[in-house]
Amino acid sequence: MAGIEMRLGGRKITSASQLQRELTRSMEKQVEDNLKKAAGPGVRMKKTRDGYTFEGTPEQIERMKKRLR
Repeated sequence: MAGIEMRLGGRKITSASQLQRELTRSMEKQVEDNLKKAAGPGVRMKKTRDGYTFEGTPEQIERMKKRLR
């Protein structure tokens, strides 16, 4: 029985668990990139075990919240 082989993000996927890991990694990277983009200049973003924290002036945080809507 031959397995299915595919490529995702330049990586060869040969199992369902590997596909799940790669899709999860891809989704997490997309979310992080969008958060960084929304944060804008001057806002510090930190990834913690509980999620993400942002530091900046109240005006910067408000602009970020509007960009995320």
